[in-house]
Amino acid sequence: MPLNLPAPLAVLDLDMSDGARIRVRRHGNPHGPRLVLSHGNGFAIDAYFPFWSRFLADCDVIVYDQRNHGWNPRHTFAQHTEIQMAQDMETIRLAIESAFGPRRTAGLFHSLSTIVSLLHFARYGHRWDRLILFDPPITPPAGHRLHDPARNFEIALARWSLHRKSTFDEPDELARYFKSTRRTSTWVAGAAELMARSITRPADGGGYELICPGAYESTIYEQNWQAPVWSFLPRAKERLFIVGSDPTVKDADPPAHVCAAAAQELGIKVTPIPRSGHLLEIEQPAAVARIVRADLRAHGFEIDT
Repeated sequence: MPLNLPAPLAVLDLDMSDGARIRVRRHGNPHGPRLVLSHGNGFAIDAYFPFWSRFLADCDVIVYDQRNHGWNPRHTFAQHTEIQMAQDMETIRLAIESAFGPRRTAGLFHSLSTIVSLLHFARYGHRWDRLILFDPPITPPAGHRLHDPARNFEIALARWSLHRKSTFDEPDELARYFKSTRRTSTWVAGAAELMARSITRPADGGGYELICPGAYESTIYEQNWQAPVWSFLPRAKERLFIVGSDPTVKDADPPAHVCAAAAQELGIKVTPIPRSGHLLEIEQPAAVARIVRADLRAHGFEIDT
C-alpha cells in the first residue's frame, strides 16, 4: 500500500542568507509539543514519514529538507556545505518561532542533519530544548581507534555517490534498487517507493533525476569525516540523546560503533536499536518512536509514551 503524506497545515518558503530557498512544512497538532525534523545525505524528510507520522496526533511536527534536497530548488554547489546548512538551521529555527510562536522544541535529526546540528550547536549554543540524533556519521579525531574506519567509510561513499545512477525512467526504477540492496532492503513496506518519489523529480529531457546531484552528495560525505564534531559532544550532552544503529550486527557500519564509543568514552546517552542499520527510522519506526517518546517525556515534554 502506498504511503501518502497529508497536506501540511502551513508552509514557510524561506530565503537563506545566500539566497537559497528552503520550504518548511507544518503537520500534526499545532497545540502539542514541537518537533523539528530533517534528514540524511541525498534523502528527503518526506521519506521518513513512517517515523514522524507517529507523532502527528499529539505533536506540532515541523519538517524541512536541507538545501538542494527534497522540496527545495537547486542552489549553487559552492554553498553546499554543512557550515552553511548550520546557518540555515538557525534561520529556519527563528522563522518557525516567529511564524508559529515560541514553544519548547526538540530537534530530531538523522545522519547529515546530525552533523549540521552539532555545527549549529558549536556556533549558536543550545537552541533546542532537546537534541535527538539518529546514527550520526561522526569521525573521531586522528589517533582514535575508530578514526580510520569512519573516515574510510565516508570516503568510499563519496566516491560511490559521484558515479551512482542519477536518471530513471520512473521513480519505481529507483524503488526497485532500494529493495535489492543490503542497506535499504529492510525498510518498512512502502518506504522504498516513498523514498524514490521524495528524492527524484521530472528531468528536462524526460524521465526523472535525483534532486540532489551526485557531486553535491559526494562533497557532504567528504565534509562528514572532516567535521570536528566529536569534540562538541561533551559540551552538548546536557540536552543530547543519540539513537544509534546496532553495533552487534554483522557488518555494522562505522556510525554504529562510533555511537557506542560516544557512550562509553564521553558519557553521552545512547540507545541502540537492536537489529537496525543506518536508516533505523525507516527500518523500525515504531521502536524508534517509542524510545524517542520516552526520552521526551522524561525531559519535560508533555507527550504520551
